[in-house]
Amino acid sequence: MGMTFRRAILWPAFICCLLLTPGAAGATSVLDYQVTYRGVFSAGTDLPIADLRLDSRRHAGAPGILETRIEASSAAYPLVESLFPIRYRFRNWTTPQAGAALIGFETYERTRKLRHRLYLRDGSKLGVRRFDVVAGTGDEAIAQLEAGVSPMAPALDGSLLDRLGLLQRVRQEPLHEQAVYRFDVTNGRERLRYRVKVEADQLLYLDGVAVPAWKLRFDGLETGKDGRPVPAHRPLYLWLSQSSGRIPLRVDSRHRIGLFRIQLNDRATLERLMNPGE
Repeated sequence: MGMTFRRAILWPAFICCLLLTPGAAGATSVLDYQVTYRGVFSAGTDLPIADLRLDSRRHAGAPGILETRIEASSAAYPLVESLFPIRYRFRNWTTPQAGAALIGFETYERTRKLRHRLYLRDGSKLGVRRFDVVAGTGDEAIAQLEAGVSPMAPALDGSLLDRLGLLQRVRQEPLHEQAVYRFDVTNGRERLRYRVKVEADQLLYLDGVAVPAWKLRFDGLETGKDGRPVPAHRPLYLWLSQSSGRIPLRVDSRHRIGLFRIQLNDRATLERLMNPGE
């Protein structure tokens, strides 16, 4: 059950990585979220299971690499800790130019086994090369990225995105009801094709605050065993504020074991977002 829970939470966690646009060199934006679960293991009630912290920064120096980071932890929830502790980190690095071409991304998961991998953009069919940091590869490249230096030649075109890049790109689109966008995405194991649709213009009520929001639906397609495209996961829904920052407000992801919800946990920010002109 523990592994099922952790795997089910990871994909919606990626969606929450739509952050405030990075500012000047060295600037950092931070947002805090709470993850809840409702389903067969919670007797149909909302059970808080983890906290998410999202931050984004622009590294100093040329070319000013952009880094986006998410960390998820169940440390504040004793019940979850006793059953299926969650420790997860995801980072990506992109160029600062319009379109934000992918340089690379990192995944880190510590459960009963430590998994730590780095993926750097290359010209292969998959679009990235994988390094197993636990096995001793990729450490030097990560150190370079953390110092704001790309460990590779200038990035290829920005047509291929990772999952954070997908969401950052969606934030830049001229969102309006029924708009549809399509993107090529790599998760490090295969290339996927994503369809993103703006489902509705609506008020989202969070902590008693009504926030004007765009409701988006994400559908991913992967290649099935017969070579035909098949759904990579169930549809996932994201609400973005209509304010200029396009702040992620809520994510709903239905899994066979229940509903996972990630929700902004900052009333001051919610009150500021009531006015989309701000």
